[in-house]
Amino acid sequence: MSSPGRGYRGSVPRSNRDDAPASYLAAGSWPDGPLRADAPVSARYAQVFARRLRDVIAERALNPFAVERITGVNRRTVERALRGLVLPDFGAVARLETELDVDLWPRRESARVTGIGTQAR
Repeated sequence: MSSPGRGYRGSVPRSNRDDAPASYLAAGSWPDGPLRADAPVSARYAQVFARRLRDVIAERALNPFAVERITGVNRRTVERALRGLVLPDFGAVARLETELDVDLWPRRESARVTGIGTQAR
């Protein structure tokens, strides 16, 4: 566990020391390319989250600055989540979903449909 004020290599700590979500891409570009079979569930959730956030931003003709103004979530957090560099914390997810009035985080029901959470055996 890191000491207070010291993040994981200067960034947000990741569960189980998972790498950045986009680092699990098998091919293509984030967030549309397929993930490697060994990608952790956190990367799969991050991919769905990034797609949904990207789509909402495009549909509403927003940009990260506007998202920050509307939600209070720092634009850099938005940009890094869109690029698959980080998973935002629960507070950021809650503010984004509430202020944009949209579900961004995959629910278990959608995870089953999309195969999120299933591991290659």
